[in-house]
Amino acid sequence: MRFSLRTLMIVTLVIAVAVAAVSAYWRHLGGQVYYARRIERQLEGLHGRCPPSMTAAQWSCMVDWTGNLHGNSLIPFQTTLEEISEFEARLKERLDKPVDASTIEWIWDEYAVVCDGGKNYQKFRLMVNEELKARGSPVLLEAHVDSR
Repeated sequence: MRFSLRTLMIVTLVIAVAVAAVSAYWRHLGGQVYYARRIERQLEGLHGRCPPSMTAAQWSCMVDWTGNLHGNSLIPFQTTLEEISEFEARLKERLDKPVDASTIEWIWDEYAVVCDGGKNYQKFRLMVNEELKARGSPVLLEAHVDSR
């Protein structure tokens, strides 16, 4: 079986385009995973930053639920690389300041905007609040209002 030069060039071009497309997709997905891991580390760092207005158990409850929010809602194909990198930058800036329950509230609100999974996860605010009430917390997460 003989291939003409034209056929060989077309096959080579198709393979090159396919490799470039797959490579671009993996770079994009890899970038999203990179930022998701950075966000995860920032959220984990909140454990050691309990505000004076809360007990360690109350703060841990809020931080643990926020970690669940991250792990269960920031799904790479639901957001763009640009959105997730911008969110990571906003989060870093916010966490460079003193933190408290309003910081957690802000994070939950941001997830609702950044990705559909975050928007859908807002229903768990009720469960967070139930746990916080059981721990005698002076603050609760506000009910989420969809502003879109």
